[in-house]
Amino acid sequence: MATLRSLAGLNNSQFSKIIKDQRSRQPKGQVKKVRSLLTTIEHYLFAWDKVDCCLLVKNLLDVDKWAEGKKNTDQKPSADRFLKITLTDAPVFEVENVQTNLDGSLIVLNGPQGVACVELPSNWPSLEAKQQGLSVKSARSVYIDQKLLLCNSRVRIQEVKFHPGSPTNSHLVVLTSDNCIRIYDVFNPSRPEKTIPVGPKVGNHSLHSSMTSGTTFSSCLDEAVSFDFGTPFEDTRSSGDQQKRDGVPIFLFPVYVLLTNGDVYTFSCSVQSNSSRAPKISVIGPLLMQPAALDNYGDDACSLLCLPVLPPVLVIANRTGNIHHAILLPRAATDDDDDSDQNANIADDLESLLSKASLTVTDVKPDSVLHVTETLELDGDILDGSESFSSDENVADNEGAIQLRRDPACSSRYFVVHDYGVHGVVVPLVDTLSELASKPDSDVDQDETKRVMLAETVVEFILCSRTKSSAAAPPQGIVVYPLPPTLLVLLDSADIQVISLSRLLKPAVKTVQTTNTTKVEKESFDTIIRRQLQRTHSQPKLSFPPGTELKVAEVVKLFSRSVQTLREEYIMKQDAVREALEKKSRLLELHLLQQFDELSLIQQSKEELTGVAHQLAEKYEDSMEKQRSLTERVERVLYEIQRRSPFMTDAEKQMGQQLRLLETKLHSLTQSLESLKRREQLYGANAIQQQDRSTTIGHLSEEQKTSVNEALVLQSADIAGLLRSLQQVKKKLSA
Repeated sequence: MATLRSLAGLNNSQFSKIIKDQRSRQPKGQVKKVRSLLTTIEHYLFAWDKVDCCLLVKNLLDVDKWAEGKKNTDQKPSADRFLKITLTDAPVFEVENVQTNLDGSLIVLNGPQGVACVELPSNWPSLEAKQQGLSVKSARSVYIDQKLLLCNSRVRIQEVKFHPGSPTNSHLVVLTSDNCIRIYDVFNPSRPEKTIPVGPKVGNHSLHSSMTSGTTFSSCLDEAVSFDFGTPFEDTRSSGDQQKRDGVPIFLFPVYVLLTNGDVYTFSCSVQSNSSRAPKISVIGPLLMQPAALDNYGDDACSLLCLPVLPPVLVIANRTGNIHHAILLPRAATDDDDDSDQNANIADDLESLLSKASLTVTDVKPDSVLHVTETLELDGDILDGSESFSSDENVADNEGAIQLRRDPACSSRYFVVHDYGVHGVVVPLVDTLSELASKPDSDVDQDETKRVMLAETVVEFILCSRTKSSAAAPPQGIVVYPLPPTLLVLLDSADIQVISLSRLLKPAVKTVQTTNTTKVEKESFDTIIRRQLQRTHSQPKLSFPPGTELKVAEVVKLFSRSVQTLREEYIMKQDAVREALEKKSRLLELHLLQQFDELSLIQQSKEELTGVAHQLAEKYEDSMEKQRSLTERVERVLYEIQRRSPFMTDAEKQMGQQLRLLETKLHSLTQSLESLKRREQLYGANAIQQQDRSTTIGHLSEEQKTSVNEALVLQSADIAGLLRSLQQVKKKLSA
């Protein structure tokens, strides 16, 4: 895995120098407009060369090695390699957009008058690393529907994107000026697989998915200008084709189409099956936008972006610099008989709709509502933010003056590319809706819905490429490199600006006011300090074209703006934090002194308690001694009383009976012992005489003698024990 690297040396590499040299060879007087001539495949950066009509490829992992080797004179610098991919059939139209498919095998080149697709060779990464300096490789390229898109001057291409649901990653979706969306397969580029007309005349009609041509019917005011894909969902309709019957699910992708008058149309389609039995495609629109506006939120819409969240959040940009955020929600039921209350109904309110909306993936309903949550006004001119973002002259010369670009590294962030530079926008609503979607409906309460409403969007001017009085210098491409998160911007001067995304502004989340019964955790001091240091705006990075001369007044304004930003966003906030830290320090010192006083009181109390404890211990020992002496005296008194009592207790009576029994047994044992002794004396003499006569003959064997001796020994021991017990009893009775 690649480690985190710095791309600061990219602008000084041979790759950037080639782009600058080619830029100087371009003819002057060309229309300057925002383009997208950069794209990436993994860690490879692709750039379109307008002069030679080829692709330049740079390995971003080598940028850091080359820059370090160049700085270190002791080491030999590593090779500054890059690859040049020439095309078998170079496009004859002006290329304004370059993008890749999901697996990085195809690159599409498109402009207003044509679409071409480049099939990359399978071994192009190895060719780039084989030799130092420049490597050249040829790639196959084909035109898409050359007859319609290239040769027909009445049809202008508005936007081209790869279909994210293509099983082969080879399907292109093309939006043209005749208000038709055509889906092409790159490997069969001569005719479209599907043609879906969108617009006022076909907004609510069902069109068969296998249509192959459309007609020019829309006026310039109702021209489709942009589209984007939403979150896919599984097709649950019963009229499935053979693939669905075989157990393979079919996923439909919602497509949202924007017209210049601000209307939004939508439909759902799939490229998994192109059978004639496929279900019909129903175009829904225009979607109702709430709250209602007289100008329908502007009649100069130019770009559309769908953020990956449920419910879908659509971003609509106008050429005047206004950007609208709208959530697509189902419309609540209203009383059709009362039209006067329809606009005032809170069913059109976001909080009410969001609390009733389902966060699961479903198809767009005909009664869906686009609820505009906020409108952003971009400050295009860094010198005078009160001026209009774009003048009428710029709008006429620069169609699509604003382009929206999704950030692949962060779902809640997107970039706005325009004639003045690049803005970054972070929408906390996306992350909040994602959190709500991961919870069951029963766990989503009203406070969480209010938290969605309180989240404020953060807008930051990242890069400024011109002032209002200077010549137009729109960016020619932006791309996000994920390791580390870095924004690469190709300027009109062919410079490549590297901007770290980790330093951009972050949204400040407001706390929700809860009821008294809700337990609220105390906010930590670190969180308070971070909130106070949170910047609300920043100074954009300035990158004017070479030769730009600013007037003294403009320099003063730039200096004043920088000083004001430094004062408001850094010095004043740091002063406020310093005061907060000093106040916190004073409070901590007071608490420390108070704790020292309390500690001294505790020590005094401890000493007093220790003395009292010693006294109590002495008293306790005296009491224990007195208790022992009194207990002994009581035991002696009770013993004497019991001993002198004329009446015997039950225990004494039982003991007397046992002694009498023992005495009787002892008397019988004594008699038995005397009898045995007499017998021993009587038979002892005879035994001795017989032994003397015949030592070999005996009446008892050795084993019998041993047994008799053992029995006699045991009886003697029992008799001795009985005698001792009897003596002890006699002593007790005599006492």
